[in-house]
Amino acid sequence: MFRLSSTRNLCNILAAVFIFFTGFGQICWAAFSETFETRRSVYLICMPLILITCVICAITPNIWLLMVGRGIQACGTSSLVTIGSGIIADIYELTERGSAYGNFYLMYTFAILLGPLLGGYFTQYFGWRYVFWYLAILSGIVYIAILLFVLETFNSNNSNESNESDVEGSQIKSSTSRKRFNPFLPFKLLRYPNITISVLYISIVYTFVQIPLMVVPKNFPEKYGVSTSTLGLLFIPSGIGLMVGSFVGGKCNDLVIKWEKNKRNDDDLIQPEVRINCIWISTILVPVVYILFGWSFESGFHISILLVLWSLGTFGIQIIFNTISTYLVDSNRSRSASVSAVFHCIRLFVEAINSILEAPLEEYLGIMWMFTLFSLIIVLSNLLIIAVFFKGRSWREKMDK
Repeated sequence: MFRLSSTRNLCNILAAVFIFFTGFGQICWAAFSETFETRRSVYLICMPLILITCVICAITPNIWLLMVGRGIQACGTSSLVTIGSGIIADIYELTERGSAYGNFYLMYTFAILLGPLLGGYFTQYFGWRYVFWYLAILSGIVYIAILLFVLETFNSNNSNESNESDVEGSQIKSSTSRKRFNPFLPFKLLRYPNITISVLYISIVYTFVQIPLMVVPKNFPEKYGVSTSTLGLLFIPSGIGLMVGSFVGGKCNDLVIKWEKNKRNDDDLIQPEVRINCIWISTILVPVVYILFGWSFESGFHISILLVLWSLGTFGIQIIFNTISTYLVDSNRSRSASVSAVFHCIRLFVEAINSILEAPLEEYLGIMWMFTLFSLIIVLSNLLIIAVFFKGRSWREKMDK
């Protein structure tokens, strides 16, 4: 009753299906939101979809139906981060937006931390199907809360602090007036060099959130004698690093903007690239920490040292993540949901590639040199964000002409 006949390959395909539909769904919902000028309606469509697919997954008799259910479920859950980013851009001013995104991603990372712990508990004591029953109940509660308390925030008159191109603006107005839905419309944003380069940069950096998640479960039980029941506890320090990084990154973002505002006494003169000043320490911290992580593991250092390094690494990554995601919204406030969707879609695409490459790289190079390789890639990728910092304004001005 509680087990499905499957293979490891089918389980990997199941995970890949969820990642693919999450990325594709974000693009579609962002286009829907900005074509039909709505945020709330997307939530009201997606929450029942999530609830129904949770029930399907809970009662599925085979892995094929589970795969279909998870694919559709991913389409529903994909809207939550994208539309949430759009809502924050709708209601918060430039000087408050950094902290708002910091708090938003703080709760998001808290859910990532809590999810495996609750999932492990339900699976061990009740069976994996009860995870989906729990999520179905939770989805119903959230749907009722949205119905009663969440108002429409979309504002078609939103100004864009970055002086977004008149051509792009006219396309938005034309699109919304004709109500022609194009699910791939957000990808047009990739013609802006500052967007493409920033998205590529954060996708590379975020690799180090995913790689340890694959390395630790495979290697720590044998190396450090960690039992299956306590393995989930090892993820707590990295989750705390993400949460603290979200909070600190948000506060730092707003402090930089307020300092610039006091300096210039005019919001219109504040350029979005100013936010990037928040990440310079993290651009050094992240590769150094993960080089030490790989070498410490191979050298047999105590597990507490690796957990501290892991926490410092995720702290630095999340500061970069918050800063660049807020910068992207500042640069394209009138299409905040779309730029967030493109950002997360490409990040998930890179994540899928990493999932394929991690195992052979670990086998061929070993953990120490694999972490060293990825760290050197991040060091080189810092040149991308340096280019955006110095050239971002001129690139946007050329697009405006």
